[in-house]
Amino acid sequence: MDLLQRAFYGKDIRIALLEKKEQAYEDFFCTLMQKKYSDNFLPVKAAGREGDRKADGYLFPEKRVYQVYAPSSGFKKDKLLSKITGDFEGAKEKWKSEMLGWTFVHNEFEGLPPYAIEQISALRACNPSIDIRVMGPEIIHDFAMSLSPESLIDVFGLMPSEKQLADLTHEPIKTLLKAISRQTSSSSSVVPVSVDKLEFNDLSDDVATLLMAGRVKEKLVEDLLIKWPDPEYGDDLAAAFNAYYLEMRAEGIAADQIFNKLQKFAGSDPAMTSSQVSSLAVLTYFFERCDIFENPPKDWSKCK
Repeated sequence: MDLLQRAFYGKDIRIALLEKKEQAYEDFFCTLMQKKYSDNFLPVKAAGREGDRKADGYLFPEKRVYQVYAPSSGFKKDKLLSKITGDFEGAKEKWKSEMLGWTFVHNEFEGLPPYAIEQISALRACNPSIDIRVMGPEIIHDFAMSLSPESLIDVFGLMPSEKQLADLTHEPIKTLLKAISRQTSSSSSVVPVSVDKLEFNDLSDDVATLLMAGRVKEKLVEDLLIKWPDPEYGDDLAAAFNAYYLEMRAEGIAADQIFNKLQKFAGSDPAMTSSQVSSLAVLTYFFERCDIFENPPKDWSKCK
């Protein structure tokens, strides 16, 4: 698996962790665990009066119970504390000696709030014989990236390689440009991409890698637009990307999610690697030349 493929997988894993909630998040987590541990990990489903014994998954070699909490509307203090304490105490009572470890899995990229960390710390102090851990989306992301290439393909499909990007020609991009809907609006100012722009918008390293890779072929996009029969087509497309970006930003979603939606807007088809590399070249071209994502203020510094 080359660097470009790793970046595509890393981006898709992060998008899944950002967008999946509640049962979908739990199912995704369990799928990753099964890919890693095979039948040594089993999802736990409710069964009659016993329910799920306060467990969503069980890892046999470690005798570890996993409890997943991924609310769709963010953490609420009382609910979160009740969830942590209630699920741990319930699991300890029901699994007894079959629970040597307990992991609280959550969906908040910024981590647990201080009061929840204090609660976890208190549980550890009162239960020294049980290995209590917390697993947030950043840890799950790294865990997923440790899966074999075959497992990643099973879950996310085949991703474009560096060779496919290197072999990209005008024709696939030309087809893609023809398919993108045209929208009329005023065009944006032309500003070249920079590391500061990537960092200012809080784009992940995976997305930064994809944008840098796309620069290799952005000249193909430029050549096609210069020769396009309609001389205003490039400006129209820039305006369309601009308008769509502003719409997504207004929804308040994460920067990587916006990038993913823009890639789809550019015509990316997950089932076709050629479409993905073509859309990447198109998106990179407009990322550098119009107001897709914010340009940092002149005096901005990441260290501030």
